[in-house]
Amino acid sequence: MHPSQVEERTYEIFQSGMHCAEAALGALLESEGHDRESLGRAASAFGAGVGRSREELCGALSGSLIALGILRGRSAPEESWDTVAAMAKDFRERFQSMHDCTACGELLANFGPQENMEKCKRLTARAAGMMREIMDRDAADIAPLSCGCCACAAKPCGAGA
Repeated sequence: MHPSQVEERTYEIFQSGMHCAEAALGALLESEGHDRESLGRAASAFGAGVGRSREELCGALSGSLIALGILRGRSAPEESWDTVAAMAKDFRERFQSMHDCTACGELLANFGPQENMEKCKRLTARAAGMMREIMDRDAADIAPLSCGCCACAAKPCGAGA
């Protein structure tokens, strides 16, 4: 699915009554042929800045990052997560540069009044499309990101001891 199609689908899912995180995750899962009904629940607690708090990470970011983990993440400790970490960092930085923040409450304050969550729907659609673009890039074009959390700093994260 092309990023613009992911944007359209994200908007449709949000419009149907799902929230920001669920819409982003659902459209991204569908873009790779996964069933959003079975995996989409993973984002349910992340709507409106985590549990409707509006104090945490924007749900569009959360849902997109959950999709990245499901679709590109590792499944065993010996697997590296350097590339997926680099993709997540790129996504967060691009979002931050577009909106000057990543927190739900700040975004809402910057939006000002909105009718029927329209500004949130458009932001969520753009975020999911941007994540689709990032995931579509060839992994060889993404510089792995070493995290420093591993015991052996000389090896990429997940490379084993």
